[in-house]
Amino acid sequence: MEITFRPYKEDDIPVLTALWNEVLEDGVAFPGEELYHESDFSEYMAQQTAVDCMLADGEIAGYYILHPNNIGRCSHVANASYLMDKRFRGQHLGNKLVGHSIASARQAGFRGMQFNAVVSENYPALHIYQNAGFSIVGTIPGGFRVKDGRYVDMYVMYLPIV
Repeated sequence: MEITFRPYKEDDIPVLTALWNEVLEDGVAFPGEELYHESDFSEYMAQQTAVDCMLADGEIAGYYILHPNNIGRCSHVANASYLMDKRFRGQHLGNKLVGHSIASARQAGFRGMQFNAVVSENYPALHIYQNAGFSIVGTIPGGFRVKDGRYVDMYVMYLPIV
């Protein structure tokens, strides 16, 4: 399988929106609950520092969005979100997606990357992030409500990239 990366195109919006909404519907990883319409999602993507698609043999297998984690004096720290098409999960492609985002963040001038709400039960993501060098720097007990109504811990994770 040939893996390549490219910036998203407006033509990708239907696929990117569907993947994002699928994660929201699963209710175990992203904090949002309201599904996006393609027009709103297109506007959201246009606001990002980077949106890069990972292609497997030319097909979108996943993507990430990258932007400052905060404003002003904190804007040198990036934040990212990752999405993988379920058909491509379990093939160790997440490592490539996260690695590419770190390089992209570094190239954009960020000095670190911070994740604010990594769900403690999202074991595949935790494994990928820790393998990439991220550390858990804080725990918010019961900070995430999963779709089944339980409250589980969420982690703040950080990686210096300078």
